[in-house]
Amino acid sequence: MPAMNATSKPAGPRERDRRDLWYPLLLLALCAVLFFWRLGVTPLDDFDEAYYAEGAREMLARGDLGTPYFNGKPFLLKPILIYWLIAAAFRLFGITEFAARSVSAFFATLIVLVTYWFAARTLSRTAGLLAGLMLALCYVWIDTGREAMIDMPLTAALALAMFLFFLAMRAHPSRKPVLYLPAYALLGVALLAKGPVATGLVILGLIAYLLGAGRLRSTLAEARLLPGIALMLAVAAPWYVYESLREPGFVQTFLLREHFGHLQGELARDEPWWGHLKNLLIGFYPWVALLPAALAHAFRQPRDHVLRFSAWWALTVIVTFSFAGAKLPHYLVPAFPALAIMTAGWSVAWLQRRAISRPLTAAGFSLLAVIGAAGALAAGVAATMPPWVRDRLAASYGSWTPGAAPVVMLAALAAGSIGTAVAAAAGRRRAVFPLLVAAMAVAGVAHIGWFKPRLAQIQAQPRKELAQFAAAALPEYEPLGVFYAKRNATIFYARRPIVDLGEWEVAELTRFLSSPSPATALTHAKFVPTLIEEVPELHVWTRRGDFVLVSNHRIPRVWGNIQASAGPES
Repeated sequence: MPAMNATSKPAGPRERDRRDLWYPLLLLALCAVLFFWRLGVTPLDDFDEAYYAEGAREMLARGDLGTPYFNGKPFLLKPILIYWLIAAAFRLFGITEFAARSVSAFFATLIVLVTYWFAARTLSRTAGLLAGLMLALCYVWIDTGREAMIDMPLTAALALAMFLFFLAMRAHPSRKPVLYLPAYALLGVALLAKGPVATGLVILGLIAYLLGAGRLRSTLAEARLLPGIALMLAVAAPWYVYESLREPGFVQTFLLREHFGHLQGELARDEPWWGHLKNLLIGFYPWVALLPAALAHAFRQPRDHVLRFSAWWALTVIVTFSFAGAKLPHYLVPAFPALAIMTAGWSVAWLQRRAISRPLTAAGFSLLAVIGAAGALAAGVAATMPPWVRDRLAASYGSWTPGAAPVVMLAALAAGSIGTAVAAAAGRRRAVFPLLVAAMAVAGVAHIGWFKPRLAQIQAQPRKELAQFAAAALPEYEPLGVFYAKRNATIFYARRPIVDLGEWEVAELTRFLSSPSPATALTHAKFVPTLIEEVPELHVWTRRGDFVLVSNHRIPRVWGNIQASAGPES
């Protein structure tokens, strides 16, 4: 990372040209590792990823690109954009985990680069570089950027729209339409990505900024409001109208159940109002320690300053979602470009020793030191694996062990956090951000390269292999039941609809396998003794980890080579 010297002379034209080239290339190389390296190694997550990947796969299989399907039925919980994007990726790369996730990886990279461009244009190149690094190197961005989910395409559309709105307000009158109208089109794309709530929240942040800057009336007068709204609706409305006419339950399912169900905590775990503070602490670490000082710095700027713009944008999303019942970490992703810009703006001011809040700054670096000390202690426990840790792991996961990755992750975070606090206290300001960037890069690579693949060995990988075995062995007409095992990803890997047998009543599984017709089920191995007693003709085809594939008939001969590699039937 280039040195950041607050006392150096202004850069000459050649040095500025080199920065224009090397800073984006540095961010692009970092994103290539963080978002694309080993992207397809782990199986799909059973919740969101499986929904979107399977919905896109079934759309392609049916030849129907208007309505997403899941488990053979219309799936109306989310708009169409994510399914179109993943279906296009499947066409390019095949129906794989890499293809499904490449959509988020692409947009995560795009937003990092565009955030750099915007911050460099409105603040400075150093602020742009820091904003790009802070965005790329935080847990939520790394994790969400590697998952087949809506949030990255949504955030790309919203962030680009917000950047264009801000630049349009400052542009020459002849250029304003060129900036305003694409922003409206991007809002239409955001409506196709997730619907009105997230899009409306970001627009609310823009309105809050304009009110605070005293520019609401003048901006409305110049913003081509009617043509813009018409363009936004021209992008989004055709699909909404089409789906409402084709599926009469669409409005109730999508607009009412999905949106208000999440807001009320009915479709996800209800958490207290401060739940997103925890999500910020984990998801935006280590930069979150600098946020209070950055926020105070932003509101000391002129009313129309870009840092105030970023502050209103981020605050509106975070505060509004804090009133919602469900508080999933990825709900805050649309606020992260604004958080990165705001924190980067403060960081440049701190490096240049401009007026900032010393108490808040000291508190931020003290927080890093405390968390770093806790991380060092946790790294020691992970490295030594005392008996109480080994016993708990064995009780939960059998012979599985986490390996060295947690030690590397925790040690890197601890060293970076403590080193940063020490450097700040000693007045070595130029060392602070390289230390944090290096720590997060090491921890991030260990997380995505080794820890997550190893974690998948516990449940996701065994279920994937059994579902693929079933896909190869079973004729199309034979039902596959799933009991006490994650079912959504099973549908994707089995390439067929499944029969959901629930999680609690073993009698459902027994009844399913006792059918006179051929039936096969994927379930947990602990139920096998009960099934042997209850099901007259039970055959355990094969086992992977804690999960088994059981059936009321013998393995079809067509399985041949697959069964030979899986081991004999027991």
